[in-house]
Amino acid sequence: MEYFLMRKDEVVTLCDINKEGQMIAYAKDYAKKELAPLKYAAYPDHIQRWWKGRQLAVRNKNVEEMLTAKGLNDTGEFLLKNLGLSLIDYYWMKPVNTNIKWADINLFKNDFKENILTSISDELTPNSSLGGELEKSWTIRQGARVLVKGNHGELSSESINEVIATELHKKQGYDNYTSYKLIKIKSKPYDWGCCSKAFTSEQFELISANGIITSEEKPKGISNFEHLISVAAKHGIDEEQFRKDLEYQIVTDYILSNTDRHMDNIGILRDADSLEYIRMAPIFDTGRAFAARSVVPYTDEEIDNIEVNSFERKESELLKLVRNKTVVSIDKLPEPRFIEEQYNKDSKISKNRINHIVRLYNKKVDRLL
Repeated sequence: MEYFLMRKDEVVTLCDINKEGQMIAYAKDYAKKELAPLKYAAYPDHIQRWWKGRQLAVRNKNVEEMLTAKGLNDTGEFLLKNLGLSLIDYYWMKPVNTNIKWADINLFKNDFKENILTSISDELTPNSSLGGELEKSWTIRQGARVLVKGNHGELSSESINEVIATELHKKQGYDNYTSYKLIKIKSKPYDWGCCSKAFTSEQFELISANGIITSEEKPKGISNFEHLISVAAKHGIDEEQFRKDLEYQIVTDYILSNTDRHMDNIGILRDADSLEYIRMAPIFDTGRAFAARSVVPYTDEEIDNIEVNSFERKESELLKLVRNKTVVSIDKLPEPRFIEEQYNKDSKISKNRINHIVRLYNKKVDRLL
């Protein structure tokens, strides 16, 4: 089956996709190469890699049940059925010999009803392109596009961590973060989920750090951290501000012991028309803070050797990338009692674990003094 890969109403290239949603081939003489997705642009199988990576990554009971209810066998088929639509950018697949326009299927404006966490619908949905491992779903609340997220297991830790991070950024007076609120989600083993409004729009799209890093071949001897900054600066971003934002994020992740700041959990907002990079995307996805899925580090040796999924493999090495640790004001951090109060909202977490989390937080703050 042939499809045009589109960016809004402009053709990027022609693709051959089978009924399972897997891309067989694509025309490499792009109609408008500058409009092609950036992610994996440095690879010979650029568009195939990009399309594969766009497929729903969540593999849990809710997703399996949703696919079965729709008569679908795979997330690739689900993505194709929804024309590859997303709420982070403007790419979609247009079947050849059709007259579909961007205005007809633009989910920034056209409503959708599906919520993977709670219901099934046959309308077009942006949920077919959601990444990550958590239960999550786009929905619409009072006209706003809102991302609802759950947790792994029966604890509400990941959702609570997002709220703690929100409070930290708020107290710092930082102006570039995603605000999360706790919400109840029906028929779940955990007490709380969380939600946040979309920071993308028809004017600003999200380009992941992974997309930027893989858009150009990295010179030998250059770290991913510096390569990211270099490529972003070439596309118009304020290099000094971007470095400051990255350093702020590294230090706050250290304080919160967030171990999952991988290259798809960092991004840049890009202008839809000029294609210029505006600024680092608002900080998002801090749910894996405070050992959310493991034992809380307790000894000094354990705290010194926390492993992370980011620019470096260890938290201590990641912190060395920061030139100015005073980018975070220690006297404007949340009080330990705030963290304890948030975790006490979870009826299933032990008091002992809460004490260990608060202890870890205090240790991290002390080390930055």
